Amino acid sequence: MFSHVHFAAIAAWLLFATVGLLWVMLCVLTSSRMEKEGVGLWKGFLVCIFLTPLAGLIAIFLARILRPGRPLAHTVSRG
Repeated sequence: MFSHVHFAAIAAWLLFATVGLLWVMLCVLTSSRMEKEGVGLWKGFLVCIFLTPLAGLIAIFLARILRPGRPLAHTVSRG
């Protein structure tokens, strides 16, 4: 009877599922990058999934600023 309504509902659910999957994939990529910078994987994933992947990128930037550049042993010359 109203097949176009059912088609629109199915199309909307597929669109939401696709956007949700892309959101989770972006969060996983951001949190794996955060893990390389010294933040835990699950902490980074939860920050990204609840806030936004942009917050994860800001956390990566802050982790880079707060991390020391080189250990002291590498800065001493042997001459």
